[in-house]
Amino acid sequence: MIVQESTRGEVEEKMGMMSDFLKMEYLESCIKQHRDFDIKKFCNLKLADLYANRGMFLEAARNAAAAAEIAATFKEKVNAYMKETELWVRAGQYERAEESFRKALASGNTQEKFEMKLAIRELYRKQGQAFEKSLRNANALKVYQKLLEISDEQEKLEIKKKILGLYKKLGKIREYSVLQAQLEGNRL
Repeated sequence: MIVQESTRGEVEEKMGMMSDFLKMEYLESCIKQHRDFDIKKFCNLKLADLYANRGMFLEAARNAAAAAEIAATFKEKVNAYMKETELWVRAGQYERAEESFRKALASGNTQEKFEMKLAIRELYRKQGQAFEKSLRNANALKVYQKLLEISDEQEKLEIKKKILGLYKKLGKIREYSVLQAQLEGNRL
C-alpha cells in the first residue's frame, strides 16, 4: 500500500475511513515508508492497540516494543514498555514480560518505579483471575507462581492459598501436600 500522507494528522484522518484489518495494513505500510519517528511511534502504538483488540497479543507486544525503542522521552519509554509488559503477560510470555518490565524500571524515576511495581503485581493478579474464571487453571498457576516471586510478604500468603487450590484442581497432589504443610507450619 502506498502512503502519501506526510503528517500524523493526515494518517489519523485516513485511518478513520478504514476497517481494522485495512488499518493494520496501512499502518504497517506507514512504518515501512516513513522516516519520521513521531509517525512511526504513533503507528506502532495504534497497531499494538488494534492487535490487542483482536487478541493477537504477540504482534501487539512487538509493536509496543518498537514504539518504546523510538520514544523520545523517558515518560514515553516507560509507558510503552509497560504496555509491552502487559501484552507479553496477556500472551503468556512471562520471560519477555520480565525483560520489558526491567527496561521500564531502568527508564523511570524512583516514584515511577514504585508505581510500576504495584502495576505489575496488579496486572499479574488480574491475569490470574481471568485465567481462573475461564477455567484455564494451568495458566492461572503459572501466573500466580510468577506473582509469588514479585509480591511482598503480606500478599504471599493469599497467593499461596490460591496456588494451593489450583494444585488441588490440577491434581498435583505432591505439590499440594508440600505447600499445605508449609502453610500449616506458618500458622503454628
